[in-house]
Amino acid sequence: MSGDSPNDRPTIIALAGSNGAGKSTFYETHLASLSWPFVNADLLAKELSLDPYPAAELAKQQREELFEQKASFIFETVFSDPVGEKVGFLEEAAKSGYHVILSFVAIRDPEMSIQRVGMRVSQGGHSVPIEKLRSRHARTLENLKLAIRCLPQVRIFDNSDLSKPYEHVATFVNGEPQTGFGMLSAWLIKRLASEFYPGA
Repeated sequence: MSGDSPNDRPTIIALAGSNGAGKSTFYETHLASLSWPFVNADLLAKELSLDPYPAAELAKQQREELFEQKASFIFETVFSDPVGEKVGFLEEAAKSGYHVILSFVAIRDPEMSIQRVGMRVSQGGHSVPIEKLRSRHARTLENLKLAIRCLPQVRIFDNSDLSKPYEHVATFVNGEPQTGFGMLSAWLIKRLASEFYPGA
């Protein structure tokens, strides 16, 4: 994926999705070659032996510092905050001159999130309480809808089917779909079509 921005403006790529969606692997396969700073609370927690909350606060501090420096960077987020704080940050960045891209890695339901996180834990990764996985999945999709309405560019990659990983199913520019809703899987049509694809 190219992160080059028009007129050499600085770029923020927000890599969002539920726990277990495959964000970190997406970063490695699609974005790491950009060699931009990558802000990831999970990596900070692992590298610095931090609990989740201080790691999240440190990640927020790093994002804000890079923003003040007008540097290009990538950050990873579950995107489940209940007040749309991440969307607000990205909206502010876009208004200040950043080229902003939200790359959303989607998975079908909370059960898939639970299963994928369980696989990660069995391989030595970090766990997340099941009740949090369930509640976060719904909030993540609500923030996706908010992002589509508020941000200049949103790209959706469906990673529900591991035989077709990171299937690029939709792009929205200023809230307008750039691809037909027929590219969406049935579960995403149910979530998005009536609101963002008039006449679908």
